[in-house]
Amino acid sequence: MRTKAWLGAILFSLLPIIVYAENPKDTLVQELYAKSGMEKQFEQVPLVIQAGFDQAVRKDERLQKLPQNLTAVIRALAPEAFTPESLKAAMVAELRNKLTVQDIKKVLAWLDSPLGKNCTRLEEEASTPETLTELEKFAAQIKNSPPTAKRLDLLRKLDTAIKGAETNIEIAINNQVAIALAANATLPAEQQIPPAQIIREMAKIRPQVEAAVKAQTLISDMYTYRSLTEAQIKQYLDFLRSPAGSKYMSVSMAAFKKALFDGSIKWGKAIGEAMAHMQSQSNV
Repeated sequence: MRTKAWLGAILFSLLPIIVYAENPKDTLVQELYAKSGMEKQFEQVPLVIQAGFDQAVRKDERLQKLPQNLTAVIRALAPEAFTPESLKAAMVAELRNKLTVQDIKKVLAWLDSPLGKNCTRLEEEASTPETLTELEKFAAQIKNSPPTAKRLDLLRKLDTAIKGAETNIEIAINNQVAIALAANATLPAEQQIPPAQIIREMAKIRPQVEAAVKAQTLISDMYTYRSLTEAQIKQYLDFLRSPAGSKYMSVSMAAFKKALFDGSIKWGKAIGEAMAHMQSQSNV
């Protein structure tokens, strides 16, 4: 009994030392991750990917030609490829490695401000699958009452600072490459196209993808920040253009793109395996 008491006393006496020994930067990184809204947004990524795929199936004649059981399988495989845990791990690692303690504190100061909190809330609310449907309605509405030229200019500058369209373009291209590589892998060896050729072919349609994504992203920005005044958008833009804000966005978006690219490759591989299995079953 006394031994247990001694052990308890020793552990208790060591506790402050252990807590003190924790890396304060890790604590700040976790705080940044939570307050930035990434935690809630990453939880929505698998659902948003699925909703985007559903939307693509409704509009893309090529996807409509796929068997319904295959499109169902492709959709079901998305959550396994884009897990919030893998996205978080990639993001936290980059924030820890690329940002200084001072960088993080300056970003947290913005996120803790009333406008910073409001912007985070708006971005979280716009990150749900339901937003895709709302955006279609919103796009129709603004045709009759478009924003002023000044507001559009501010939103375009804001998107450049956030790297929204840039990131969305990479996501769109990566997902198309992943699905194309997966379909290619199911073909007989003599019919398969070299992966480098597939990537080159995708590069040819990049201008069309960029134009479409930029237009969609601008509508998304108009929707997301519709409750902000032009002065508030300008204030947000000033933060994003500051040394700490610019560095934070560059690091976080690079990490996000890499994590999504890895997810796209996993998704493509899983789709290829599923297609091969379905083909083998049909040949039995």
